[in-house]
Amino acid sequence: MASIGFKKAKYNLIDPENKKYAALTDGKVPMLEKVIDEKFSPEYNSAELYADDALAESDYSFKKGGLAITVANDEDERDAELMGNTISEGEVTKNIADTAPEVGYGHIVPKKINGVKKYKVEFFPRVKFTKITTDAKTKGEGIEFGTTAIEGTVLPLQEDFNGLKAGDWEKHQTFATEAEAEAYLVKLLTPVA
Repeated sequence: MASIGFKKAKYNLIDPENKKYAALTDGKVPMLEKVIDEKFSPEYNSAELYADDALAESDYSFKKGGLAITVANDEDERDAELMGNTISEGEVTKNIADTAPEVGYGHIVPKKINGVKKYKVEFFPRVKFTKITTDAKTKGEGIEFGTTAIEGTVLPLQEDFNGLKAGDWEKHQTFATEAEAEAYLVKLLTPVA
């Protein structure tokens, strides 16, 4: 199964009071535009208890994961929303008291399986973004494009939320068409009734 792309990264804010994702504006799930790449690094517990000279108990459960996303552009409104900054008339203000909201995040990975194109949705129900940095470099003899890095932490759900169960931290499913994959991703990020 070979990945041959990455597209349609989407997110939605978590509404902790109602235990579901935020209401959609114009019925659309927000997009994370122009994603270049993404890296996910899971961390697992590693605890072992030995008794009578043998392994008696062990725990290798998921703890959390690092999520690093590179996008082509910094976008003030999106970045302010993800980091909990204030924005007024186009001006972004960052304050030490800002708190980044938790979000659900997912994307579609086109794949080729035995010569047939498929579309895999990868979805993290609870992510907290912690840092957004932008590269900038003077123009030399050639042009180099700068990018923006968005870093966050994937966490397991602490309680049942938006139709998902406590402890869930990732969902994925592969579809025959991109339209089916996108419909599934949108459904995951839409607040349940």
